[in-house]
Amino acid sequence: MRQNGIAAALLFLALSACATAPEPSGLMLVPGPGGLGVTGSGGREISFGRDRIGALQSVAKVTGRTPVPAACGAGRDAFDAGDGLRLIFEGKTFVGWTGPSGAAGRNCH
Repeated sequence: MRQNGIAAALLFLALSACATAPEPSGLMLVPGPGGLGVTGSGGREISFGRDRIGALQSVAKVTGRTPVPAACGAGRDAFDAGDGLRLIFEGKTFVGWTGPSGAAGRNCH
């Protein structure tokens, strides 16, 4: 099952590479205890439990950068979203983040 999640993420990244780079949105990600808040969006957030592809696409729209795969242990996958923010996935589900301001949810250890 993990291989299917990795394959889907790699397909997403491959297709993203074919498209133009996302444009910065003027929004900002704010890590929080239940996921990532999106300031300037009227209270929207990228919550833990969100589908991997949807979470990665949302982060790319907000930051203007496509998250890139990163090393992760504990049977999980990680993507670096820039500015030290790392997104953690278990299977197809967003389960945690680590970054300069701390961490929430599950991690790579």
